[in-house]
Amino acid sequence: MIESIRINLILLLAFFICTSCIVPESTHVNPTFHLLTKTIFDQSGTGIGLSVLPENNKTALSQPFYLRQIELPYYLQENRIVSRPDEAKIEFRENDRWGEPLQEGLGRVLGLNLSQFLNSPFYSVYPQRKKIGTPYEINITILRFEKVSQSEVLIEASWEIFNMEFKNGSYPSQNGKLNRLVEIIPTDRGPVKTKDEIKSLSDSLGLLSELVSDSVISSSH
Repeated sequence: MIESIRINLILLLAFFICTSCIVPESTHVNPTFHLLTKTIFDQSGTGIGLSVLPENNKTALSQPFYLRQIELPYYLQENRIVSRPDEAKIEFRENDRWGEPLQEGLGRVLGLNLSQFLNSPFYSVYPQRKKIGTPYEINITILRFEKVSQSEVLIEASWEIFNMEFKNGSYPSQNGKLNRLVEIIPTDRGPVKTKDEIKSLSDSLGLLSELVSDSVISSSH
């Protein structure tokens, strides 16, 4: 009797040891990382939805500029991509993330866009040092930058232009605001994908860059 109990205990222990070694199937999904891209100009010198560069004599400026650190609200400093279906609700996506800090990505793309709009290959963007003799400093604040519906993204931003060649260089010589919905256009058949959303967000930076470049030109007159 005792021997039978001992055998049963051994078998039961063996069963628990074997079952504890079974690893459940993982539900982990590797996130997809995304990057913003600069505005692409076609052969006629235009960007998607943007005006022709020579119309405002933009190519004649060719002045260096310094883009200060982009100012962002706290909720946009996450690496998870954000949707905001209404004013009081924010949705963070675990499986879609920025491949670089959004603050740096915005500075990188805006710097590239402005350089192209202003025909200014010699420029610097925070955290780079400002080049000696740079006549323009640009301060940009992003207030909204996210998908707000299945078909639109929203960009809300303001900017200030400082002309350092004048005595009032510590005060902005030009400023402005942008509040614009941009349509999300699917690149493939079927529903809108995250890559389409990122493309529209990048396009919205092209619109912002054009307006900022106009302010730089106006401050030079």
